[in-house]
Amino acid sequence: MNRSSFQRTFSSVLALGLAITPAIAQNANYAPGDLVLFFQQEGGAKTVYANLGNAATVFRGAAAGPDAANKVNFLNIGTELTSAFGAGWPSDPSIYAGLAGVWGTSTSSNVLQDGDPHRTLYVSSPRNSVGTVGQANSAAWDFSSAAIAMSAGATNISSQNNRLETLYATAVAVSPTADSMIDDQNPFLTTGIQGTAFGAFEGGVQQVGTAGTFGTFGAAGSVEFALDLYRILAKHTITSQVAGALRIGSYEGTVTVNSSGQVSFIAQGAAASAYDTWIGTFISLTAPADKLPTADPDDDGATNLEEFGFGGDPTHAANRGVRLIRTVDADGDSEPDLTLTLEVRSGATFTAVDGDLAATSIDGITYRIEGSTDLVNWDSPVSEVNALGVGSPSAGYVFKTFRLNAGNGLHGKGFLRASVAQP
Repeated sequence: MNRSSFQRTFSSVLALGLAITPAIAQNANYAPGDLVLFFQQEGGAKTVYANLGNAATVFRGAAAGPDAANKVNFLNIGTELTSAFGAGWPSDPSIYAGLAGVWGTSTSSNVLQDGDPHRTLYVSSPRNSVGTVGQANSAAWDFSSAAIAMSAGATNISSQNNRLETLYATAVAVSPTADSMIDDQNPFLTTGIQGTAFGAFEGGVQQVGTAGTFGTFGAAGSVEFALDLYRILAKHTITSQVAGALRIGSYEGTVTVNSSGQVSFIAQGAAASAYDTWIGTFISLTAPADKLPTADPDDDGATNLEEFGFGGDPTHAANRGVRLIRTVDADGDSEPDLTLTLEVRSGATFTAVDGDLAATSIDGITYRIEGSTDLVNWDSPVSEVNALGVGSPSAGYVFKTFRLNAGNGLHGKGFLRASVAQP
């Protein structure tokens, strides 16, 4: 994410006509107002800064919006986390992560920046548990009676993030604690107890790591950290500003980090679909394009949506789910029948539709089972019979068996096919 910072050049002309321009180190990958994800290890020697992009235009609810598309695995900081804390960082309970961003520290101007007054704070509150994806699971910050503390918070957030701007040239930086403000602005009172972050946020804005995973968080899959992001307004009466309560945090979404260092953002209101939750369990799929319903990352001819519908594995070409074609007496008349047994999502109920069998929407998808006697016209009636599955279905699935009515006794050709779609 390359972004040109505001650059200032000071010059003075000496009597001899020489222009002197002092060098001011600035990071072209950072601009005031960007949201920084930061990590520290209690008692450690290094910290990590990771610029996630403009807080207002990328993460604010009015921009991202309820039900907006999530940003899954949009940044990988695994290399930097390993460099700072070692390969075992995902299960290290001494590592803390937080979020903070601010455009400026003054409230004297009514000028807006990306719809926000200058001293609008973006900070995290540690999520307590997975809870409901798309909703907050932490306490919102409330400065309704503490405007002075909010001013201190703006100043100190700016000071912390300024180190990324002035000392480094990349969007993600590993910093010696001597060059970092993270320890100063996010102190520990005693072992495992955070102080008042940025001089304003009592108890700290950071979440501590755990020896195991934090849990499965919607489209982000299994994650190590989950930080609820809040926007806090210092003013709320400026014409054309993006609305919000005065000095009370509004939940914008949740930033997560998985064990590979992949960062994701799950927007507020964007409750995870069953498909998102399912595809998130396949941690080897890291490219967002490989997680799309239309993608086929294992090149087995089945899309992710088909793998989801029929219990397959999008990362292994040999596993497309259970699909059994059998000739067996399925209706008790001692005549063999052509049958198709499938794994389908639990709760799927099939009814007749123009001779076919269709399942009403379940987990965001619909099924259709069709029959044919010539592979040209798919209008030969199909019926559901007692399930003839083998073994136990996968979690979240059940076996369903379908019979081609015209195949009773197998006196001619018969064919069955199944499809899945998003309504």
